[in-house]
Amino acid sequence: MRPWSLQSLLRLRCPTCGADGFRAGWFRTAKACPACGQVFERESGFYAGAIYPLYGGAVALGGLAMLALRFGFGWGLDACLAGAAGLVLLLSPWLFWFARLTFVHTVHRFFGEDA
Repeated sequence: MRPWSLQSLLRLRCPTCGADGFRAGWFRTAKACPACGQVFERESGFYAGAIYPLYGGAVALGGLAMLALRFGFGWGLDACLAGAAGLVLLLSPWLFWFARLTFVHTVHRFFGEDA
């Protein structure tokens, strides 16, 4: 697997080496990659903008789930809404990490490691 790739991003891997070391707990980011030393801990407020990919991911996931439940299984609108909300809540920890790592991957890809 190439370090900076969509697969690396979806599997929550380091953008530099592709190692798994971005998370230090359920909702804590590691200070640096244990394999290559890529710094993940940025200045205060760096991850505040991660709310945009988080929101977009939740809307896309919920919308796709609603469409799949409505047209794939023929569920009613209320059941589709409840099922989609449940799926988004269930996957919210992954969405949280995906949004944060999207920022790290973007900075690494377009601004270099020292940005």
